Amino acid sequence: MNQRFSSIGYNKEEIQLRSPDLIEVKKITLSNIPCLLVRPKSFKGKLPTLFHYHGWSSKKENHKFFATTVCQYGYQVILPDSNYHGDRNPLKEYDVNNLKEYFPKIIIQSVDEFSRIRKEAEELYHVDENRIAVSGNSMGGFITSSIFGKNVDIKALICLNGGSSWKKAIDILKEMGEFDEEYNVYTEEMKNFDPLTNKNKFYPRPILMLHGDSDTLVPIDIQRYSYEEVYPLYKKEPERIKLEEYKNINHHISISMVESTVMWLDKYL
Repeated sequence: MNQRFSSIGYNKEEIQLRSPDLIEVKKITLSNIPCLLVRPKSFKGKLPTLFHYHGWSSKKENHKFFATTVCQYGYQVILPDSNYHGDRNPLKEYDVNNLKEYFPKIIIQSVDEFSRIRKEAEELYHVDENRIAVSGNSMGGFITSSIFGKNVDIKALICLNGGSSWKKAIDILKEMGEFDEEYNVYTEEMKNFDPLTNKNKFYPRPILMLHGDSDTLVPIDIQRYSYEEVYPLYKKEPERIKLEEYKNINHHISISMVESTVMWLDKYL
Protein backbone atom coordinates (compact mmCIF):
# COMPACT_ATOMS: atom_id res chain seq x y z
CA MET A 1 0.00 0.00 0.00
CA ASN A 2 1.15 3.52 -0.71
CA GLN A 3 2.79 4.85 2.46
CA ARG A 4 0.82 8.07 2.20
CA PHE A 5 -2.49 6.26 2.55
CA SER A 6 -1.32 3.96 5.33
CA SER A 7 0.00 6.92 7.31
CA ILE A 8 -3.38 8.64 7.05
CA GLY A 9 -5.07 5.44 8.14
CA TYR A 10 -6.95 4.33 5.02
CA ASN A 11 -7.46 1.20 3.04
CA LYS A 12 -7.93 2.25 -0.59
CA GLU A 13 -10.05 -0.82 -1.31
CA GLU A 14 -12.64 0.31 1.23
CA ILE A 15 -13.46 3.50 -0.71
CA GLN A 16 -16.65 3.10 -2.72
CA LEU A 17 -16.17 4.46 -6.24
CA ARG A 18 -19.20 5.69 -8.17
CA SER A 19 -19.55 5.16 -11.91
CA PRO A 20 -18.63 8.32 -13.87
CA ASP A 21 -21.94 8.24 -15.76
CA LEU A 22 -23.76 8.98 -12.50
CA ILE A 23 -22.18 12.42 -12.09
CA GLU A 24 -24.14 15.64 -12.64
CA VAL A 25 -22.24 18.83 -13.51
CA LYS A 26 -24.09 22.10 -13.93
CA LYS A 27 -23.75 25.83 -13.48
CA ILE A 28 -25.79 27.32 -10.65
CA THR A 29 -26.05 30.68 -8.90
CA LEU A 30 -25.86 30.98 -5.13
CA SER A 31 -26.47 34.40 -3.59
CA ASN A 32 -25.90 35.90 -7.07
CA ILE A 33 -22.49 34.22 -7.26
CA PRO A 34 -21.75 31.89 -10.22
CA CYS A 35 -20.90 28.38 -9.01
CA LEU A 36 -20.39 24.92 -10.43
CA LEU A 37 -22.34 22.06 -8.84
CA VAL A 38 -20.89 18.56 -9.14
CA ARG A 39 -22.77 15.72 -7.48
CA PRO A 40 -23.95 12.14 -7.88
CA LYS A 41 -27.14 11.87 -9.93
CA SER A 42 -28.41 8.96 -7.89
CA PHE A 43 -28.64 9.73 -4.19
CA LYS A 44 -31.08 9.65 -1.31
CA GLY A 45 -31.27 12.21 1.46
CA LYS A 46 -28.60 14.83 2.03
CA LEU A 47 -25.05 14.78 0.72
CA PRO A 48 -21.73 15.43 2.45
CA THR A 49 -20.51 18.55 0.67
CA LEU A 50 -17.13 20.04 -0.15
CA PHE A 51 -16.89 23.74 -1.03
CA HIS A 52 -13.79 24.14 -3.21
CA TYR A 53 -12.18 27.46 -4.24
CA HIS A 54 -9.94 28.11 -7.26
CA GLY A 55 -6.72 30.11 -7.38
CA TRP A 56 -5.56 33.48 -8.70
CA SER A 57 -6.19 33.87 -12.47
CA SER A 58 -8.17 30.60 -12.51
CA LYS A 59 -11.91 29.85 -12.45
CA LYS A 60 -14.34 27.22 -11.22
CA GLU A 61 -14.33 25.24 -14.50
CA ASN A 62 -10.59 24.64 -14.21
CA HIS A 63 -11.27 22.45 -11.19
CA LYS A 64 -13.94 20.26 -12.76
CA PHE A 65 -11.59 17.27 -12.95
CA PHE A 66 -10.75 17.62 -9.26
CA ALA A 67 -14.44 17.95 -8.38
CA THR A 68 -15.70 15.05 -10.51
CA THR A 69 -13.01 12.78 -9.12
CA VAL A 70 -13.95 13.62 -5.54
CA CYS A 71 -17.64 13.30 -6.43
CA GLN A 72 -17.19 9.74 -7.67
CA TYR A 73 -16.51 8.72 -4.08
CA GLY A 74 -19.91 9.94 -2.93
CA TYR A 75 -19.38 13.64 -2.20
CA GLN A 76 -21.08 16.73 -3.56
CA VAL A 77 -18.71 19.54 -4.61
CA ILE A 78 -19.64 23.21 -5.00
CA LEU A 79 -17.13 25.51 -6.71
CA PRO A 80 -17.73 29.28 -6.51
CA ASP A 81 -16.10 31.86 -8.77
CA SER A 82 -14.25 34.48 -6.73
CA ASN A 83 -14.75 38.08 -7.79
CA TYR A 84 -12.75 39.26 -10.84
CA HIS A 85 -12.50 35.63 -12.03
CA GLY A 86 -14.47 33.30 -14.29
CA ASP A 87 -17.98 34.64 -14.80
CA ARG A 88 -17.47 37.53 -12.34
CA ASN A 89 -15.89 40.55 -14.04
CA PRO A 90 -12.62 38.82 -14.98
CA LEU A 91 -9.52 40.98 -15.19
CA LYS A 92 -7.79 41.48 -18.51
CA GLU A 93 -4.42 40.83 -16.91
CA TYR A 94 -3.38 38.91 -13.80
CA ASP A 95 0.02 40.54 -13.44
CA VAL A 96 1.80 41.45 -10.22
CA ASN A 97 0.30 44.96 -10.09
CA ASN A 98 -3.24 43.58 -10.23
CA LEU A 99 -2.22 40.89 -7.76
CA LYS A 100 -1.18 43.52 -5.23
CA GLU A 101 -4.33 45.58 -5.83
CA TYR A 102 -6.99 42.86 -5.99
CA PHE A 103 -5.70 39.77 -4.18
CA PRO A 104 -6.36 40.99 -0.59
CA LYS A 105 -9.81 42.29 -1.53
CA ILE A 106 -10.75 39.05 -3.27
CA ILE A 107 -9.80 36.72 -0.44
CA ILE A 108 -11.60 38.81 2.19
CA GLN A 109 -14.69 39.14 -0.01
CA SER A 110 -14.74 35.40 -0.70
CA VAL A 111 -14.59 34.61 3.02
CA ASP A 112 -17.40 37.09 3.68
CA GLU A 113 -19.56 35.55 0.95
CA PHE A 114 -19.23 31.99 2.18
CA SER A 115 -22.03 32.05 4.75
CA ARG A 116 -24.55 33.26 2.14
CA ILE A 117 -23.42 30.70 -0.43
CA ARG A 118 -23.62 27.94 2.14
CA LYS A 119 -27.06 28.96 3.40
CA GLU A 120 -28.59 28.98 -0.06
CA ALA A 121 -26.88 25.71 -1.00
CA GLU A 122 -28.34 24.06 2.10
CA GLU A 123 -31.80 25.27 1.10
CA LEU A 124 -31.61 24.21 -2.56
CA TYR A 125 -29.08 21.43 -3.09
CA HIS A 126 -29.43 18.73 -0.43
CA VAL A 127 -26.37 19.75 1.58
CA ASP A 128 -25.90 17.80 4.78
CA GLU A 129 -25.34 20.76 7.09
CA ASN A 130 -23.53 18.51 9.57
CA ARG A 131 -21.02 17.23 6.99
CA ILE A 132 -19.42 20.23 5.29
CA ALA A 133 -15.73 20.60 4.43
CA VAL A 134 -13.77 23.27 2.59
CA SER A 135 -10.81 23.03 0.24
CA GLY A 136 -8.95 25.38 -2.06
CA ASN A 137 -5.94 25.61 -4.31
CA SER A 138 -3.44 28.46 -4.19
CA MET A 139 -5.50 31.63 -3.56
CA GLY A 140 -8.36 29.26 -2.76
CA GLY A 141 -6.24 27.80 0.04
CA PHE A 142 -5.82 31.25 1.56
CA ILE A 143 -9.60 31.70 1.34
CA THR A 144 -10.66 28.36 2.78
CA SER A 145 -8.12 28.47 5.62
CA SER A 146 -9.82 31.68 6.77
CA ILE A 147 -13.33 30.23 6.24
CA PHE A 148 -12.30 27.28 8.39
CA GLY A 149 -11.15 29.57 11.20
CA LYS A 150 -14.29 31.70 11.15
CA ASN A 151 -16.84 28.86 10.88
CA VAL A 152 -16.34 26.41 13.73
CA ASP A 153 -18.95 23.97 12.40
CA ILE A 154 -16.93 23.27 9.23
CA LYS A 155 -15.77 19.67 9.68
CA ALA A 156 -12.47 19.64 7.78
CA LEU A 157 -10.00 21.75 5.79
CA ILE A 158 -7.85 20.68 2.83
CA CYS A 159 -5.41 23.38 1.69
CA LEU A 160 -3.64 22.68 -1.61
CA ASN A 161 -0.62 24.82 -2.54
CA GLY A 162 -2.04 27.67 -0.48
CA GLY A 163 -1.21 29.64 2.64
CA SER A 164 -2.74 29.29 6.09
CA SER A 165 -0.82 32.28 7.44
CA TRP A 166 -1.54 35.46 5.54
CA LYS A 167 1.08 37.52 7.38
CA LYS A 168 3.83 34.96 6.85
CA ALA A 169 2.95 34.81 3.15
CA ILE A 170 3.43 38.57 2.80
CA ASP A 171 6.70 38.48 4.77
CA ILE A 172 8.14 35.66 2.65
CA LEU A 173 7.11 37.29 -0.63
CA LYS A 174 8.78 40.52 0.50
CA GLU A 175 11.96 38.58 1.30
CA MET A 176 11.82 37.09 -2.21
CA GLY A 177 11.49 40.56 -3.73
CA GLU A 178 8.01 39.89 -5.09
CA PHE A 179 6.58 42.74 -2.98
CA ASP A 180 8.22 46.04 -2.08
CA GLU A 181 9.00 46.63 1.58
CA GLU A 182 6.60 49.58 1.41
CA TYR A 183 3.73 47.26 0.46
CA ASN A 184 1.81 47.49 3.74
CA VAL A 185 -1.25 45.41 2.90
CA TYR A 186 -1.51 43.68 6.29
CA THR A 187 -4.19 45.95 7.71
CA GLU A 188 -6.29 45.33 10.82
CA GLU A 189 -9.01 43.97 8.54
CA MET A 190 -6.62 41.47 6.99
CA LYS A 191 -5.31 40.50 10.43
CA ASN A 192 -8.89 39.79 11.50
CA PHE A 193 -9.27 37.42 8.53
CA ASP A 194 -5.82 35.80 8.87
CA PRO A 195 -6.43 32.08 9.58
CA LEU A 196 -3.84 32.00 12.37
CA THR A 197 -5.71 34.77 14.19
CA ASN A 198 -8.36 32.11 14.82
CA LYS A 199 -6.03 29.11 15.24
CA ASN A 200 -7.33 28.38 18.73
CA LYS A 201 -10.65 27.46 17.11
CA PHE A 202 -9.09 24.80 14.86
CA TYR A 203 -8.67 21.81 17.15
CA PRO A 204 -9.97 19.08 17.06
CA ARG A 205 -11.15 19.64 13.48
CA PRO A 206 -8.86 17.93 10.94
CA ILE A 207 -6.52 19.89 8.67
CA LEU A 208 -4.70 18.51 5.63
CA MET A 209 -2.05 20.65 3.91
CA LEU A 210 -0.81 19.46 0.50
CA HIS A 211 2.09 21.33 -1.10
CA GLY A 212 4.83 20.85 -3.68
CA ASP A 213 8.29 21.42 -2.25
CA SER A 214 9.36 23.18 -5.47
CA ASP A 215 6.49 25.68 -5.55
CA THR A 216 7.78 28.92 -7.03
CA LEU A 217 4.53 30.92 -6.65
CA VAL A 218 3.38 30.07 -3.11
CA PRO A 219 6.55 28.92 -1.31
CA ILE A 220 6.10 25.84 0.87
CA ASP A 221 7.75 27.65 3.78
CA ILE A 222 4.44 29.46 4.31
CA GLN A 223 2.72 26.17 5.08
CA ARG A 224 5.65 24.78 7.03
CA TYR A 225 5.35 27.83 9.28
CA SER A 226 1.55 27.45 9.52
CA TYR A 227 1.89 23.78 10.40
CA GLU A 228 4.44 24.46 13.14
CA GLU A 229 2.20 27.18 14.58
CA VAL A 230 -0.89 24.97 14.72
CA TYR A 231 0.58 21.53 15.43
CA PRO A 232 0.98 22.08 19.22
CA LEU A 233 -2.79 22.54 19.49
CA TYR A 234 -3.19 18.96 18.23
CA LYS A 235 -0.82 17.27 20.67
CA LYS A 236 -3.61 15.01 22.01
CA GLU A 237 -4.54 13.86 18.49
CA PRO A 238 -1.61 14.70 16.18
CA GLU A 239 -3.01 12.50 13.40
CA ARG A 240 -5.74 15.11 12.83
CA ILE A 241 -3.29 17.58 11.29
CA LYS A 242 -0.94 16.69 8.44
CA LEU A 243 1.41 18.46 6.05
CA GLU A 244 2.22 16.38 2.97
CA GLU A 245 5.17 17.63 0.94
CA TYR A 246 5.50 16.51 -2.68
CA LYS A 247 9.03 16.31 -4.05
CA ASN A 248 9.84 18.18 -7.27
CA ILE A 249 6.25 19.42 -7.64
CA ASN A 250 5.74 23.07 -8.58
CA HIS A 251 2.48 24.99 -8.28
CA HIS A 252 -0.14 22.50 -9.42
CA ILE A 253 -2.47 19.79 -8.12
CA SER A 254 -1.04 16.32 -8.62
CA ILE A 255 -3.04 13.10 -8.84
CA SER A 256 -1.59 12.09 -5.48
CA MET A 257 -2.99 15.29 -3.96
CA VAL A 258 -6.46 14.41 -5.27
CA GLU A 259 -6.11 10.90 -3.82
CA SER A 260 -5.11 12.27 -0.44
CA THR A 261 -8.04 14.67 -0.52
CA VAL A 262 -10.47 11.80 -1.04
CA MET A 263 -8.87 9.74 1.73
CA TRP A 264 -9.03 12.65 4.18
CA LEU A 265 -12.68 13.28 3.41
CA ASP A 266 -13.51 9.61 3.75
CA LYS A 267 -11.93 9.51 7.20
CA TYR A 268 -13.24 12.79 8.59
CA LEU A 269 -16.36 13.83 6.65
